[in-house]
Amino acid sequence: MSGINNILAVGAHPDDLEMMAGGALSKWLSQGKAVHTLIFTHGGWTSPEGEVVRSRDSAVKENKEVVEFMKYTTSEHLEYDPLSLRFSDMLTVKVLESVSKYSIDTIIYPWINDSHHDHEVVSRVVIAASRRVKNLFQGQINYYMDQFFTPNVFVDITEHWENKIDSLKLFQTQWERSGKDWYDFLDATSKYYGKVVGVERAEGFISNRILL
Repeated sequence: MSGINNILAVGAHPDDLEMMAGGALSKWLSQGKAVHTLIFTHGGWTSPEGEVVRSRDSAVKENKEVVEFMKYTTSEHLEYDPLSLRFSDMLTVKVLESVSKYSIDTIIYPWINDSHHDHEVVSRVVIAASRRVKNLFQGQINYYMDQFFTPNVFVDITEHWENKIDSLKLFQTQWERSGKDWYDFLDATSKYYGKVVGVERAEGFISNRILL
């Protein structure tokens, strides 16, 4: 798409971006396009039983490793507490600042109907901040849903599939716990979306707005 040159990928947690768009982001970077990333929370979390499932330090460290691996143009990790993320003008301004600073023409962000509260908050924030952005694409992160994700825009990621998976493996604490589920889900959906558009593998997005 010739109208995609300066991309902002926005997520709630480390690993959100690579789950929903790692292949597309890798492809665009390989084409010389600018990819800027913005992550709102540190990504650490503790189970209701008090078990530290993912420490803040490990989540932040792993995210830095993925930024270096993917070679994102710029990356901002705000490290807010996941348990206190709420829609606010402050968060909206953070997105607006990136849009202005990097002349963003395209934003990738979580699906508004994702069942995860933090993903839904980030989606609302981006929508509020993106009135002047030409292209808006929602991506799927969570595969536990009460509604079906039905993409209408597809990106051929056949040559970037391995890069996507390798980036996710760098989130070691999460990959050890959920890697098989992640892989099975992404393997099945990328092949299905690829079949829809006649390539080996693709990522699918829902477009709020697109300028051709």
